Amino acid sequence: MFSRFPPLVLLVLLVLAPVRAQALPGLRLKHRLLHPSLPAPPFEDRATVLLSRSGPDPDARLVPSETFADDLLQLSSAAEGLKDALYQVALEHPGDADHSQWAISSVLACHLPHSTADSLTIHLDQNGNPFSLDYFLAPVPHNGACPKRARKASAQPGPAHLRPITNTTVVLRSPSFPPLPQLRVPPPVTAEGKPVQPPKEKSFLEKYWMYIAIALIAMTFAPAPPEEEAGGRGQG
Repeated sequence: MFSRFPPLVLLVLLVLAPVRAQALPGLRLKHRLLHPSLPAPPFEDRATVLLSRSGPDPDARLVPSETFADDLLQLSSAAEGLKDALYQVALEHPGDADHSQWAISSVLACHLPHSTADSLTIHLDQNGNPFSLDYFLAPVPHNGACPKRARKASAQPGPAHLRPITNTTVVLRSPSFPPLPQLRVPPPVTAEGKPVQPPKEKSFLEKYWMYIAIALIAMTFAPAPPEEEAGGRGQG
């Protein structure tokens, strides 16, 4: 098969072959609207996160379900009439149909009809397996309070009143470890286990007594300068 390729082209194909992205098992996302005073409804399909690894960190691509747009429209419309309702997004564990074991993130459902963007942060363990999920809607007020409803607004607004989510961001977050502290070298100890005391610093005389003594001796034995005669020589 490879005999038709020149040697140089064959070498390039062999070098680039390992660079291809490695497909990883996809992750299934579910969602629902939950009210504390009503029976919990089952989760519905929201999207599938396709993972691929072309480098040290995996890449994610979100593929919404076929009914996601209609389901989100129904949930947003229902959220307008339910106070204290929660919009939940769940990360299904592979091979585990019990949703009590899934990673679930909740936001106030009152923000769902007025949001145009959302973000998903999937946390991975050291082996690259997902174990937690964070979900956020935007825009949301800084205090997180639900928007006030107009007094004359209808109980069930039409589809034109709702703002669809048009931008979804998916982030994969791997564990990160802080840098190790720089430990100081322990002080040396004696055989009794006591720290070795540093030698006492010498005084000025203890350091330079030898030079001082040499200077004094040199000054003692140095020849005296010739004395001037008491008077000038007599003139003849």
